Amino acid sequence: MTILKNPNEINETVTLAGIVYGQPGVGKSTLALSAPNPVLIDADKGMRRVEKRFQVPSLPLNDYKDILELFQSTELHPFDTIVFDTLGKLVDRMGEYVVAENPKNGNGKGSLSMQGWGALKVEFQRLLKLAQSKNKHLIFVAHEREEKDGDMTKVRPDVSGSSGKDLVKDLDFMGYMEMRGTKRTISFTPTEKYYAKNALKLDPVIEVPDTEKGNNFIQKVIIERTLERLKEDDEENARYANLMADHDRTLAKVVDAATANEALAVIDCAPVIWDSTRVAKHRLADKIKACGLKYDLTAKVFKEAEKKAA
Repeated sequence: MTILKNPNEINETVTLAGIVYGQPGVGKSTLALSAPNPVLIDADKGMRRVEKRFQVPSLPLNDYKDILELFQSTELHPFDTIVFDTLGKLVDRMGEYVVAENPKNGNGKGSLSMQGWGALKVEFQRLLKLAQSKNKHLIFVAHEREEKDGDMTKVRPDVSGSSGKDLVKDLDFMGYMEMRGTKRTISFTPTEKYYAKNALKLDPVIEVPDTEKGNNFIQKVIIERTLERLKEDDEENARYANLMADHDRTLAKVVDAATANEALAVIDCAPVIWDSTRVAKHRLADKIKACGLKYDLTAKVFKEAEKKAA
């Protein structure tokens, strides 16, 4: 029994994590709830602003301990996505929690001390790991904030401290929502204007449709398309592994010039997947060297090396 697994042998639940942020009133919360079967951690008390038909079960967040209690319960089991709205308010409640746990985490003026910011960072990472352990998709909602980047002014998610930057490291996508004329768009590729992240290879800018026919943008456009692409990648990985196994079986038969020429013909006629031909020919070259063969450039075949006269 082997411990290492080939890519095509790995079979585990794929969950995605992302953040939607942008201009006020552009529909960020509603868009976040377009993820599959969501439950809402309502740190911003914004469920009432969502259309009735798109409202979902939620936790109106007054105390960060409520999240920890929820995560220890079985109430999250029926859901496929956890939505945190907003990230900024979530971090605020978390800051109150770390000060309550240890007064030294506060500076006595209603803000966090240096130690407190460190404690907040640790707690935030703990929450992320706890949420991801539930095998749910994670969607964060945030307002936008302008930030100086050298001589440029960029828009980024509005969240205190380094939590936003820490979060981005673990995200699959970061989408910036804005109005372009009369159309709502979400952008995943960073520009001089705003931060974004596109590890899922989504289209750089996508128009967000109205919700007349329902609210399923994240489910259909982001998650289902990504899972479909990952499935195609897995299938291609499997084809590559099978092809290289075929090449290895062919190369195992190389013992002389005749079998070397047969192997070269098989490699040249085989389908090409990524670097399959190059790798196979490198392996063939090792076999040729081991057999003491040489390549006849005129005849374009391998021949036995001529023995030197005694």
